[in-house]
Amino acid sequence: MSELVKINNLTRSFHGRKVLDGLSLSVETGKIVGLLAPNGTGKTTLFRLLMGLLTEDSGEIRVDGKPIGKETNNVISYLPDYFVFDDFRRIKNAIEYMKEYFSDFDEKRVKELLEKIHFDENRKFSAMSKGEKEQVQLVLFLSRRAKLYLLDEPLAAVDPAKREFIINTILGSFGEENSVIISTHLVLDIEKILDEVIMLKDGKVCLSGEADVLRDEYGKKLNDIFKDTFRYEEGGKGNE
Repeated sequence: MSELVKINNLTRSFHGRKVLDGLSLSVETGKIVGLLAPNGTGKTTLFRLLMGLLTEDSGEIRVDGKPIGKETNNVISYLPDYFVFDDFRRIKNAIEYMKEYFSDFDEKRVKELLEKIHFDENRKFSAMSKGEKEQVQLVLFLSRRAKLYLLDEPLAAVDPAKREFIINTILGSFGEENSVIISTHLVLDIEKILDEVIMLKDGKVCLSGEADVLRDEYGKKLNDIFKDTFRYEEGGKGNE
């Protein structure tokens, strides 16, 4: 295994408040990592920094050994926490867009996944619920053959009955040569697939380690460790 993500002493502020405050972490290839924290504590900010959509105040970020830029964007598939295909009429239009802009997009794979959730590529986005749109968006971004998948709250809008499919789709996109980082506060639904955990608090890593080691050390499920760690949090402070 090799180090795919390396972050050292990363700081980012908004309106004078440090959302990330000297954050340091690393992620190896071949791992499914849970980035766990309540809403509004820097998870989305970190993903946007990894994508170059924001710039850091200070610190260093490396993906696949390179500074953030075009080369790193080519190996990252970023699923944001909002729907990005509102300008497209049908699923097939979004597929054409993905084919045009991402050389690693696997059209055969996305069609197989759409068939599993019983979605025809001619279906209009305007006729879908929010949860249905999120499912389609997920399979589109997981149909890239990326080195790093960044999934920002992939289960938030999905019906509980569909979450098992989503989790299996994530597992199906994962291999020894890539990694998945899942940002979420819905720990119970994904903890069974996590290899490692990174919990954020006050802009820093407050707890991290291998999932099985943490379970043994605390004698609890990850979800219970998460609830204990953030017992006194008041909730989200917006999309940060």
